[in-house]
Amino acid sequence: MLSISLNKKVIFFGFIFTFFSSFGQSFFLGLFNESIRNELDITHGQFGSIYASATLLSSIILIWVGTKIDYFDVLKFSFFVISLLAISTFTFSKINSVAFLFVAILLMRFSGQGMMSHTASTTISRYFTNTRGKALSTGLFGLSTAEFLMPVTIIYALTIMDWINIWIIISVAIVLFLPLISYFLVKDVKLDTRESNQNEKLKEDNIKNWKRIEVIGDYRFYIISLNMLAMRWIATGVFVYN
Repeated sequence: MLSISLNKKVIFFGFIFTFFSSFGQSFFLGLFNESIRNELDITHGQFGSIYASATLLSSIILIWVGTKIDYFDVLKFSFFVISLLAISTFTFSKINSVAFLFVAILLMRFSGQGMMSHTASTTISRYFTNTRGKALSTGLFGLSTAEFLMPVTIIYALTIMDWINIWIIISVAIVLFLPLISYFLVKDVKLDTRESNQNEKLKEDNIKNWKRIEVIGDYRFYIISLNMLAMRWIATGVFVYN
């Protein structure tokens, strides 16, 4: 029987979750921009305003909900996120008004781009100590893979079926695939589970646990944030209006 180390399982879990986070990413949702605008008879500006406001609200919600991963085992939390993503993708297939479009984008941005990515990166970062950078760069490669495969796949799918049916298929695929693969990969990962290696383990006494108020009060946070957000702001505009 094939035996896979827990280290590799956690990395693959991160890869899968960041791959599936693509359904809530701007590059993916932007592929349906024209179809949705034609369906609702709205302008580019109206779509952009709805998208921006829904994204902002989802990020605010994430600040609170995202902290809950610190109190639950990864498997339980991942099932919650998977359920939310499945509901969100199915909801997206039922868009029939501007108000419903706002709700659908809010759910997709929160569950996909937000919670799926957050769960993947937090799980890898918490589990790995000495090789955290290598593990993160490998696990988060899932998003790059999705950015390579998804546009071609969806553009082809749009030529043979209605965009609504695509979202229904996505929802079904999430329900059938993600719970099983998550159970196989992280059922043994608990809150205190850490990577196994022969190197000297980091002493937790030497690791500073920052409080949120301390982070906000540190000028370096704003320097780093501006550099990280600039590219994301630009990329979002390009992807949504591609």
